[in-house]
Amino acid sequence: MVVDTAMYTVHTALSALWTGSVLFVVLAVLPLAMDGDVSPDVFGRVVSTLQWVTRASALLTLLSGGYLAVTGGYTVDRLTGTAGGYLVVAMVLLWLGLAAVVEIGSARAQRGIDERKIRQPARDARPFYLTAVALSVGLLVVSGLLGMPPAFL
Repeated sequence: MVVDTAMYTVHTALSALWTGSVLFVVLAVLPLAMDGDVSPDVFGRVVSTLQWVTRASALLTLLSGGYLAVTGGYTVDRLTGTAGGYLVVAMVLLWLGLAAVVEIGSARAQRGIDERKIRQPARDARPFYLTAVALSVGLLVVSGLLGMPPAFL
């Protein structure tokens, strides 16, 4: 019971950190970078931090989510034959997509930052980071649905 609670807490906290980090970068930092109002060094540190948060969160949410799925009784039949199972599969796909688009967007940004540019790298990263926002919101919706009582699914 204590381990289950700890895993659920870790899973939820890291998901919130990851989603919040993506939203902060897109809503607060990216517009400043696109306007040239931050230095390449500052934007580079933000991008590097987002990558670090993404990598750590992706790994630890995979481990904690895997633990929760196994202890929650998710079998192949349950994953492919129930509404809750479909939501878990959707969550994993959204999670993979989020990790991928943040990595791609960050790589695009970093390429220009290394050349001491700011506006174009921010523009290059923008579509990927916007996609990351959509995937993050999707993850929040799916996690909310997973928390619903079975009668609602």
